[in-house]
Amino acid sequence: MDLRIQRTKAAIKEAFLELREKKPIEKITVTELTRLANINKATFYLHYSDIYSLSDEIENAIIDEVLLDLEVQNKFFEDHQQYAKEIFNAMVAHREQLDCVFSGSRNAIFSDKIEARIKKILYEAYPGFKTEKNDTILTFLIQGVFHSVKTSRMTGDMQKTYDELSRLTAMIIMETDPPATTA
Repeated sequence: MDLRIQRTKAAIKEAFLELREKKPIEKITVTELTRLANINKATFYLHYSDIYSLSDEIENAIIDEVLLDLEVQNKFFEDHQQYAKEIFNAMVAHREQLDCVFSGSRNAIFSDKIEARIKKILYEAYPGFKTEKNDTILTFLIQGVFHSVKTSRMTGDMQKTYDELSRLTAMIIMETDPPATTA
């Protein structure tokens, strides 16, 4: 990619993140973003269709970073608790970015996007393990970890949150299939 394009996109992203720290995405205008990035609107629209497409690109880059931090990315089926710990640690490591970009109306987008990406990675690596039970466990694990990290940021007790998450994960994974219900 051309160096000028790289610099322009970096300036746009930096301005977006600065604005995003101060206000919800719905309140950010292209005009104020371009003013802060010191570019004109036409330049912005050359690279992005709107604020949301810019946000989406930044969100995906953050998710890529979180996934790179998973040391046992394809090991869910071998060690569930270690996998939960890795996801927890990766999210904690990126919590400032997550707080900034995935706040307000974008909050649930992160957990949904990362869930879809993790499932895709795992089911490509272990195609025979795509079952309703495993899918449900993964959803619980990923969504639970995300919301645990978010909650622990408010309480400040990360170790206690991780310990409880680990205990619950072990209980859920070890649990047998629920009995069939009668209609």
